[in-house]
Amino acid sequence: MTLGSLFDGIGGWLLAAKHARIEPLWSSEIAAFPCAVTKHHFPDVVQLGDITKLDGAKLCPVDIICAGSPCQNLSVAGNREGLNGEQSGLFRDAIRLVRDMRRASGGKSPRFFVWENVPGAFSSNKGNDFRAVLEEIGENKIPLPKLGRWTSAGMVDLPKCQIAWRTLDAKYFGVAQRRKRLFLVADFGGRSAGEILFERESVRGDSSPCRKEKLERACPRTERSVGTASVMRWRSGCAGGGKGALVSNEKSLTLATANDQVLFVPDKARSLTARADGSPCIDRGPQIISVYQNSGYGKYTKGDICQTLQAAGGDCGGGLETLVYQKTVRRLTPTECERLQGLKDGYTDGGSDTARYKALGNGMAQPCADYVIRRIVEVCVA
Repeated sequence: MTLGSLFDGIGGWLLAAKHARIEPLWSSEIAAFPCAVTKHHFPDVVQLGDITKLDGAKLCPVDIICAGSPCQNLSVAGNREGLNGEQSGLFRDAIRLVRDMRRASGGKSPRFFVWENVPGAFSSNKGNDFRAVLEEIGENKIPLPKLGRWTSAGMVDLPKCQIAWRTLDAKYFGVAQRRKRLFLVADFGGRSAGEILFERESVRGDSSPCRKEKLERACPRTERSVGTASVMRWRSGCAGGGKGALVSNEKSLTLATANDQVLFVPDKARSLTARADGSPCIDRGPQIISVYQNSGYGKYTKGDICQTLQAAGGDCGGGLETLVYQKTVRRLTPTECERLQGLKDGYTDGGSDTARYKALGNGMAQPCADYVIRRIVEVCVA
């Protein structure tokens, strides 16, 4: 199978294709730094530039077109202008390319259209914007739900396609970040969209899978994020260690105290986490590291899972999440933001911290994108 990515950003859909053994052929993006990141990781992918200047009939046909169109006008934190807004209205350009390609290919390509956006799309313009999204994709009139609200997961069967959507939260996919995003799959060549996004846990005559098997199936790449690292910790006064004992442990957290009590020699990086006690003892973890987010009123909320990364940064607490350790506040580093998005360390190297923060804040949690593309392969290829 082959894939093309619109509003490509830093290549999240291209990376998902690579992980699923799908060949990424082209991408469209106008921001300079994200284009440079994509070019570095995918030198053979053709970069097409501005989506508004593309003709779908002339593009190389692909099996899957993915689009994470701008969300500024749909987001609850945005101006809520909806699909009539300058940024979010670009969604219609993506649908134009899909239609043009399907006409030029005799209805063969693309078979799938995948759309990613913020959950605010459900409520934008009193639900009419999401209805417009479904109608644009399916080229068919669709009524608003009886209760006037779109559910976070659903499906419509239309003459030209089947469309399914589902809200996925990154915190259930192996990263320590709360990040809810709407993922929509349209199948123009069959009726598999619902099967792709809604897995059955078991079928008649089969035993239900155990929790471990289910997690491994949903998060095949979690091991890199939550793997092990070798740790040497100077343990003083801890039970069983004795004063001054140097002990080792095969699991560690990403961050450690900035003193001589803890020495980390990482093999695999873990995502950020928080502990409720500050004991340096080997059996209780390192000193507490808590994640806070500015609420906009000078207050901070505490939790062991990071709040959603934002593209707009600033001072500590001004949009980017911060770490609090022993009453000292600091911003997350770009590397930590990469980990919270499920990317390898240094994925966005080569730009300023500001450029990296913006690109990562605009991006997807990679394990969620991986899941959607992998499910297409599992349902339609295997």
